[in-house]
Amino acid sequence: MKRALVVVAVAVAGIALGVFAAHRGVDEWSGARLRAAVAFAALGWALWLRSRRRAGTPVELPVAHGVAAGLAVIAAAAWFDFGALPSGTALHRHDVFHYYVGSKYHRELGYTRLYACAAVAEAQDGGETAVRARDMRDLVTDHVVPAAAALDHPEECTSRFSPARWRSFRTDVANLHAGMSGAAWAETQTDHGYNPSPAWSALGGTVARVVPSTAAGLRALAGLDVVLMAGVVAVLGAAFGWRVAALALTLAGVQEPGKFTWLGFSMLRLDWFALLAVAVALLRRRRPGLAGAALGLAAVMRGFPALGIAGIVLAGVGTPSFARFATLRRRAVVGFAAAVAVGCVLGAAAAGPGAWTEWTSHIRRHAAAQASNKVGLGVIVAFDPALRVERVQAAMPGASAETWMQAWADGARSAHERSTLPRRALQLAVAALWLAALRRARRPWIGLVLALLAAPLATDLSGYYLVYFVLAACLAGARGGVERALLGFAAGVEVLMVMPAVAWFYDDRFLAISVAYVGLAVGLAIAFATRPRRV
Repeated sequence: MKRALVVVAVAVAGIALGVFAAHRGVDEWSGARLRAAVAFAALGWALWLRSRRRAGTPVELPVAHGVAAGLAVIAAAAWFDFGALPSGTALHRHDVFHYYVGSKYHRELGYTRLYACAAVAEAQDGGETAVRARDMRDLVTDHVVPAAAALDHPEECTSRFSPARWRSFRTDVANLHAGMSGAAWAETQTDHGYNPSPAWSALGGTVARVVPSTAAGLRALAGLDVVLMAGVVAVLGAAFGWRVAALALTLAGVQEPGKFTWLGFSMLRLDWFALLAVAVALLRRRRPGLAGAALGLAAVMRGFPALGIAGIVLAGVGTPSFARFATLRRRAVVGFAAAVAVGCVLGAAAAGPGAWTEWTSHIRRHAAAQASNKVGLGVIVAFDPALRVERVQAAMPGASAETWMQAWADGARSAHERSTLPRRALQLAVAALWLAALRRARRPWIGLVLALLAAPLATDLSGYYLVYFVLAACLAGARGGVERALLGFAAGVEVLMVMPAVAWFYDDRFLAISVAYVGLAVGLAIAFATRPRRV
């Protein structure tokens, strides 16, 4: 009873704080400062608890857990920037346009015709003048071109649709356009296209066909990710306990790359993340077949989660205890393979028999294209001070944003190609470190988490994917000091984000994030590669 009262009291205080601030929310810079303050408060509480335990006068568990829970609730409010909503509404239209339209009409649009067909639809609905005045991205060349080019051959779009499907497409484009300013709509049409796999198109397209593109329907879709984030915390709490759940919610609220402005109120941006949390929890609960299936579904949705199966297979390799989990590993692999096979079949059925080949080519092209919000070891190794966005912009006074950004992208691509050899050498060294960590980790669920944390060292990711580092909270009970290290890390990253010299330009910001997250992943791998301390 005492524990429940403490939890409720502190949680209510956190909610009250969030509601008070939600009358107007906070801006990006204030949000970063507040997230840093919450992370430092959680770190301070963890250090205080540790000092009391060492002094032999530990804090009562109801109080310790209650304060941690209250801080976690405040962190959750901080993720929403205390009530700041995109464009004043609970809907991230920029993202929803890509995911809703891209999945619902995948058979007709593929991965290269989204913006061109949207321009044709807009022109047919009376917006031809606006189309001829703006740009769009050519998803074949990745260059920004005049949107009027799509109007020269409108049949390249319309011929792929049935009359009924084309009318539906025009309606959906118009509904998503209606809630955006001209500048916001123009920015939407110069993004990097629709990138999820055909398997995700099977899921997203089914949802989009059921839920109409009305304001109410889109808001309902936008709330699904909030439910998924809450589900992640609940699943981790059920499998790992109260403190891990509070730590996970705190990290979710104060982490930078997957913050609200990137992921908030979009459409199923966190389904793969929820599947990863389910996989880790099920593996901890010794449900390997279902865990492997959840991991396999996440892999066919987003690709890089496939790294996790290597962690399951290699955990404890070369040690006497390796045979202990042989049956568990085998069942996990079978579940993984079955889920991947089912996902591939569903993707081909939903998007067409050639969809997987097209997606593979598209992802290669997308990976080769340079974006300022990418993170990973490759971003660090390829860094060239002369190619910083700030310097490229200053060297081209009077040039349009499209011109100097294209110059930056071309230079960054060349630098990335030149860095291939040292990047591969570092990846080999990292692989050796991770093998040592997996060998000592022994338990397959720990191996799964450690393998997933290696993703930004194996490939460059869009920054918001790093939200899955929240799963590192599961390691807090396996190595001493992990909880404090994660909270200190989150606070340190937010401090970086309020330093203008680091955070003003996106390439500088995501270089700093790359260094921080690669460093965290390597640090955790080293911690598990060495002899564990008692917890």
